[in-house]
Amino acid sequence: MSRRGGGDEGEAASRANPVLPGRQRQLAEAVLDLGKPVAAVLSSGRPLIVPWLMERADAVVAAWFLGVEAGHAIADVLTGRFNPTGRLPVTWPLDIGQAPIFYSARPTGRPADAKQRYTSKYLDISVQPQFPFGHGLSFCQFALENLCVSAEAFQIGAGVTASVEVVNAGEVAGEATVFLFVRDVVASIARPLLELKGVAKITLAPKERGIVHLPAPASAFAFPGADFQPIVEPGVFELSVGLSADRAELLTVSVEAVRERSVRR
Repeated sequence: MSRRGGGDEGEAASRANPVLPGRQRQLAEAVLDLGKPVAAVLSSGRPLIVPWLMERADAVVAAWFLGVEAGHAIADVLTGRFNPTGRLPVTWPLDIGQAPIFYSARPTGRPADAKQRYTSKYLDISVQPQFPFGHGLSFCQFALENLCVSAEAFQIGAGVTASVEVVNAGEVAGEATVFLFVRDVVASIARPLLELKGVAKITLAPKERGIVHLPAPASAFAFPGADFQPIVEPGVFELSVGLSADRAELLTVSVEAVRERSVRR
């Protein structure tokens, strides 16, 4: 349990150091020091800064605050009776110095580069979060392959559909969650590196493959202009598909919005 009382989380309960309170870390480390397999269950209303626990525990379940059937639900996951399907609705920071941290950050003129000192990074920790938005493990191992789009160029006011093959490389059936992100590469107003525009789920048997279709309508390419009205500007957009917002693992393809009626297909 990550809290000492009901007042530690919720409205008007900000904490400068969202770590395990009291002597809970000492208790957890004493259990870990036994050398036995350990599955840790975190019950909290916010991501906790516990990189030491993530490194040492064999498994960690973020249970958040569940209802009266919490015990049964957690037991089903820990025993393998239920194959978990949850995905993080937030980016989980590695250290408090990273906060606020989120996947839809704006681009910087000096993106992080470990080989260059004067770039947007930290000297003492990784610039990457503990877990990206959308992260979540199960008893399956999913992979994405063969991303394609319905058109390489589309007329402004129209849209495209991204399709990707999902592979269950595991030994049990499971459900995969696939995210679609859009990035306007060059715009009159700087756009986020990633914007979530679609989500799809697919259930696959062991070793099974399936195709997920993720439509990106005209609204997926629009943003509020200088007059606060939605606009779509011609130019290149990146469509990225992944099992989370981890940019290193995304499959990406470029499409172009054009004003002409004749577009390439």
